[in-house]
Amino acid sequence: MNITLEKVNQDNIRACVKLEVAESQKEFVAKNVNTIAWAYVDPNFTPYAILDGETVIGLLAIEDIPENEDYDRYWIPRFMIGEQFQGKGYGKKAMKAAIDLLAAKPDCQRIRLSVWPENPGAIEFYQKVGFTLTDELLEDELVMDYYVQQP
Repeated sequence: MNITLEKVNQDNIRACVKLEVAESQKEFVAKNVNTIAWAYVDPNFTPYAILDGETVIGLLAIEDIPENEDYDRYWIPRFMIGEQFQGKGYGKKAMKAAIDLLAAKPDCQRIRLSVWPENPGAIEFYQKVGFTLTDELLEDELVMDYYVQQP
């Protein structure tokens, strides 16, 4: 398993758009084409293909909002692993790669994301990776934080 992140580009966009989550997860995860389209109108929003070697296995997006306070600047608003790649450890390795990418920024204090309360599997996954639930809500979703250890 060789997980890397690559900005969505002409070479990987078709594979990204074809990926879907399991039927039971579709109500919780935006379609990949919508995630990619969002980046067209929001310069703070960057979609990344998740690759294992040359194979696209998922998609995530990172949001860097410079006008926010430092603790609220870095978000992972989208994260998905294709149905056929789920349950194989890709999710944890891909999320670790996203955390490493953001944590390398000198002003990154924490990384934030939101999750539907009706999606306990996702909450449990994010907790296993190191995110903690906060008391905050964002558009009816629970906000979770990952605290970055600064050197």
